[in-house]
Amino acid sequence: MAIFGFGKARKLQDISIKDPKKEKIGQEFKQQQLLSRMRRAGEQHDALLEMTSEPGTSDAEIDAAAYKMSQLNKTKDRTERELQEVNTRVTVIDSTLDVINQKEELEKSGVWKKINEIPEEQLEEQLLELSVDRVESQVNVSRIAEVFDVDRQVVRSNRSADVLRSRKTILEKRTQKLKDDNSAT
Repeated sequence: MAIFGFGKARKLQDISIKDPKKEKIGQEFKQQQLLSRMRRAGEQHDALLEMTSEPGTSDAEIDAAAYKMSQLNKTKDRTERELQEVNTRVTVIDSTLDVINQKEELEKSGVWKKINEIPEEQLEEQLLELSVDRVESQVNVSRIAEVFDVDRQVVRSNRSADVLRSRKTILEKRTQKLKDDNSAT
């Protein structure tokens, strides 16, 4: 096995600087694809909400839209998880590049030799730890948001709850539209 999949490298000294740079470009491309997928799912969700919240929409149409909206929410959740994995991979690559770019200074202090004596699994763990240090404030904010977003966790674990919530959102939007129409006349 290689360190984070960088070719056949088992030690940091075996990693060519172009391998992580090439990997980073691929990961950044994947980030853009995932962001685009999330945006499309959000736009489709909003369009369904807008369309089915119109007065006169049948219960069957609302139910079908609520189901589709719940599927779009699942797509967004899945894509968010994938995006988080890609973001983590990018920060690990950045950390790896930081260490490689500091090779001369690390050699002078004798740390480079120690780094290359570390077993592969332990090196990966330390590079991961270094990457966490790079984005610690973002990680903390993300974790806090995750912990306090209880409603989102319940919805993820219960599909029918998602459909019911989407249906409720449609009906609330419809009620608001009716109020707005009545106040305009």
